[in-house]
Amino acid sequence: MAAAPSVADGRDGTAVTGSVSDVPKLTGTHEFTIRDYSRTKGIGVGKSILSEHFSVNGRRWYIRFYPDGYSTADGAWIAFYAQTLHKPQLRPVRAEFSFQLLGPDGEVRHTRRSDRACKYDTFCNSWGIRRYITRYQLESAALGAIHADSITVRCTVTIHRAQRRSLAVNRPGLVKMPPPPPSNHGENAIRFLASRKAPFDVRFEVDGEVFEAHRMVVAAQSSWFEGLLYGHGREAGKDVLLQVGGGIVTAEAFRGVLHFIYTDELPGEAAGGRGSYDVTLRLFAAADYYLIDRLKLMCACRLGDFIKDSTVEALMEIAEAYSCNDLQQACRNFAARRGLRLLRNLGNIHSAIKKRLTSRGATPPTTRRIMDVASTSGAE
Repeated sequence: MAAAPSVADGRDGTAVTGSVSDVPKLTGTHEFTIRDYSRTKGIGVGKSILSEHFSVNGRRWYIRFYPDGYSTADGAWIAFYAQTLHKPQLRPVRAEFSFQLLGPDGEVRHTRRSDRACKYDTFCNSWGIRRYITRYQLESAALGAIHADSITVRCTVTIHRAQRRSLAVNRPGLVKMPPPPPSNHGENAIRFLASRKAPFDVRFEVDGEVFEAHRMVVAAQSSWFEGLLYGHGREAGKDVLLQVGGGIVTAEAFRGVLHFIYTDELPGEAAGGRGSYDVTLRLFAAADYYLIDRLKLMCACRLGDFIKDSTVEALMEIAEAYSCNDLQQACRNFAARRGLRLLRNLGNIHSAIKKRLTSRGATPPTTRRIMDVASTSGAE
């Protein structure tokens, strides 16, 4: 692209600056095979089948397939959508996408792409093509897209990364100012709380351990704690030791909840490493109990990494018990690809879940300060 200097009105040349805009593109491709295509028909308008995730520009992307149409008005058409899980620490992004139906030989049989770069942000994280191809055309022998009762779609996501860089312009009196530093709002808050200048004003007891915290910080991240601490128009007594485990949340899980509240991150044991499955499962249940939706979704994404033949049935029942649709769909997709039949035995599964969630070792009563929890990533 060409760059040209911009001159202010009048003849004063000292107000001249220059810039150039580059739009580098990052592209990722993923092939999604839907087996037993004939069995997907009839699942319902607006219901979709989700692919495994793939990464482009450090983000997780998914393909959504709507066999009965995206909406009632589009019921005769199948739809494909490209979706990403937007996180607050990631900026909005613009991306183009295309979907190609492949034949059994890998040749492209049908292609459609977006007509523009779509904006993915907190308001909309899923864009696609509602009327990709009619079901009649898809199933026609002339197209030849169905093979062994399966279809394969190739999704290509191209992200536009707009960048600007300053160009030096040799003009008398030109002053070049540095860009503002990145935000350190969160770091400043954590540093101030760690300084102990703001005294802890609430105490929680969970499973024999006492945790001290700041009531406004905890209530701001959880409607459950908001109701507990500020419900009925008054604050809970400052000298009261509040028991908040409910026989469901372990001290370890509560420590992880507080770590998330103060850092917006999963504790180290849930983010990865040995034993993270049980830790994440307990934290998932705690997030549901305390109504912290973002933490619950982050745990669900982590649990999705543990889906395998030996765990898919238990995770499916856990997802249903805690009303987590994304984890349920991930389990269904895995079972469909593996040809597994998910058996239902709610009594035994729920008993096993409860035993796993509440199992704990003997821990002497201690007092945990929240900033100790945050600074050690929850590891003991």
